[in-house]
Amino acid sequence: MGSLLLYVAMLIAGALLLTLGANYFVEGAAKLAAKLGVSELFIGITLVALGTSFPEFFVSTIAAVKGSPDISIGNVVGSNICNIGLILGTTALIRPIASVKSLLKFEYPLLLLSSLLMIIFSLNYVIGRNEGIVFLALLIIFIAYLLRSEQKLFQEIEEIPKATPQQSIPVLVTITAAGLASLIGGSELFIRAATFIARALGVSELIIGLSLVALGTSLPELASSIAATLKGSAEIATGNVVGSNILNIIFIIGTVSVIRPIPVKEELLRFDLPVMMGFTLALFLLLRFASKISRIQGFLLLLSYIIYIVIIYNQGRF
Repeated sequence: MGSLLLYVAMLIAGALLLTLGANYFVEGAAKLAAKLGVSELFIGITLVALGTSFPEFFVSTIAAVKGSPDISIGNVVGSNICNIGLILGTTALIRPIASVKSLLKFEYPLLLLSSLLMIIFSLNYVIGRNEGIVFLALLIIFIAYLLRSEQKLFQEIEEIPKATPQQSIPVLVTITAAGLASLIGGSELFIRAATFIARALGVSELIIGLSLVALGTSLPELASSIAATLKGSAEIATGNVVGSNILNIIFIIGTVSVIRPIPVKEELLRFDLPVMMGFTLALFLLLRFASKISRIQGFLLLLSYIIYIVIIYNQGRF
């Protein structure tokens, strides 16, 4: 029991390191780029827009390299479910969220396409390097689209630096390196703890990836969405969730599968991927037909997420 509690503490510490590391890495790298004269738009696209996906990226990549592909793919699928069900649901409960109709023009169709492709690619029970290349090609298209949407990007992202930072280059390099080290160290700690807990409780690594790891790596999205809501900008949460879910597939699955093909278990294809698609389609209905995501709808999203977790328990997969 003592060892289990120790690893639970390691899991929490790893999650905190991931969150702090992502913040410091993005902030330091963005300011360093600004100091070196790189355009604010480039900083926004490459660093700020990808920032909240870094925990999922590092955890999934390290998990795959260490021979835990179930944690890797479970993390992505679970995060996409968590982002819509838990994060968007919780945010709407705090304050109703205006439906951002502009997301239906490009971002949401890309999310739907990416989700469908992930299911199609999984039919062979492996997402290989060729499929990864397809996802990375979509990533390039996504970044190109964001580059053309400069004005919208600057309106929605407040963290982009508008002036040359006062810190020296060595200080900014240190901050960036510390953030990167925290991301890597947090990922290592998080995966080691999650793997131990799974084995101690007789839980599969896939379920750990879908639940604990997914929740832990979604903390930056949760924090930023709640912060935006408390500041009166709840609609930013929708764009944050859609963008994060897109990047989870085309950036993370794309990169990881190019490094090492990802095996897909039958239960993931049979249940969890359809659930992910179900939440994605529910988001479309809310964006298309509702003027805002109300507290009641937020409650239903949150309840659906809880039911998903309960079903996993009842299926004996824990």
